[in-house]
Amino acid sequence: MNRDFYKKSALIGITLLLPFLVFPHIARAAITEPVSLGTHAKILVPDSLLYFSYQNPGYLLLVEKSTQKAYLCQICNVDYPLKVYACSTGENRGPKCVKNDRKTPEGIYFITNSFKEQELSSIYGVRAFPIDYPNPLDRILGRKGYGIWIHGTNQPLKPRDTNGCIVFSNKDILELSRYISGRHTPIIITQKINFIERKGLQKEGSELKKFIMEWLETWKEGQIDRYMSFYRKDFDAQGKNWRQWRAHKRRLSRKYRTVDIKIDDLQILRENGIVLAKFDQTYSASGFFSNGVKRLYLQKKSPEWKITNEFFKKGKELAHKAPAKVQREKELLAITRLIFNWQRAWQEKDLQSYMTMYSRDFFSLGLDRDGWKRHKSEINKRYSRISVEISNLHIRLLSFERATARFDQEYRSDKYHDKGKKTIQLVKRNGRWKIKTETWAPSSRKRAR
Repeated sequence: MNRDFYKKSALIGITLLLPFLVFPHIARAAITEPVSLGTHAKILVPDSLLYFSYQNPGYLLLVEKSTQKAYLCQICNVDYPLKVYACSTGENRGPKCVKNDRKTPEGIYFITNSFKEQELSSIYGVRAFPIDYPNPLDRILGRKGYGIWIHGTNQPLKPRDTNGCIVFSNKDILELSRYISGRHTPIIITQKINFIERKGLQKEGSELKKFIMEWLETWKEGQIDRYMSFYRKDFDAQGKNWRQWRAHKRRLSRKYRTVDIKIDDLQILRENGIVLAKFDQTYSASGFFSNGVKRLYLQKKSPEWKITNEFFKKGKELAHKAPAKVQREKELLAITRLIFNWQRAWQEKDLQSYMTMYSRDFFSLGLDRDGWKRHKSEINKRYSRISVEISNLHIRLLSFERATARFDQEYRSDKYHDKGKKTIQLVKRNGRWKIKTETWAPSSRKRAR
């Protein structure tokens, strides 16, 4: 960032410099270096991402209608976007409410499908991704319409020039297609991004995660009165009000004395004061099994958060799948979780957690596990800041004991930057996947900074 950039920021009254705060002044370039804030500056971040469990590739697309910009962020480093794109949204302002109102929805959405150029009409450009509007909350609120897509265009991009879709240039939609995936990438569409202090956001995220975990425990333990204290009195789900829901849960608690409920891939997100907690849920009891995706919507209209709506979409039951396929899905999920926990520990310079992901017989660059630990410790001391971006992750399961993970890796520190292809060989030790070897091949020349 140069001096002119800072001067422009000062002229519009920005005293806390962070890429998100100056996004409207960035045309299309990637953010490659964090802005130095100084020791006394307060760090402001979008209030959208409250908690993310690091179990998937971890990208977020944040669309701001007021500026006609979209920000692609990696969840583990939401302070600094990976890319900033120009986009076009609905011709008319405000959230979509009815069919043909030429407005773009506002809320939290997910991709439902993916189409390539040969499958599309020319008006959609080279790629298209339908989103799940109207989502369950939209339906409850009576919002109508359908067919909202994220797609490209063969025409010059103009602001506020769509029937309600979110449109990018063909070049940008092709680039975005590397990062967005159906059930894992939140698409948050908002009129204007709300910024809060990072510490405040982290505190709220921790409180909401604790809220979800306590809600889960009371459900497991059949403490129905305490369980219902998590719900607002005007709660509604499956056509049942608060009292009917309580009676329903009491009947199930008496019927199934012992239950096992697990949740996975927890995401806690916010748009315009409404929080979505979304996760995979598996419910097991004597003679009964179900799994699927649950969405809890929460609001804070009093000192406490409360659940206002609950939705569950049943998935394909594991019992109906071949055992080998079930096992394969479990192993792929476990490896994905390992890779992104490894990335997070590396960035945070958490050497203790980082090394737990390596097998005892690890060997790379002529170093065994102990040598690798010393090597990483020296690097952590050398650099004050480390950033690692992962994209295009591909996992090949060779057996239920061996696997290979390959991905594009971009490494940045305060003095060094490189890009390349990383290959990790994994083995399963005592029921846990571990890294046995890793290799890296550069895709561009190394640059000292």
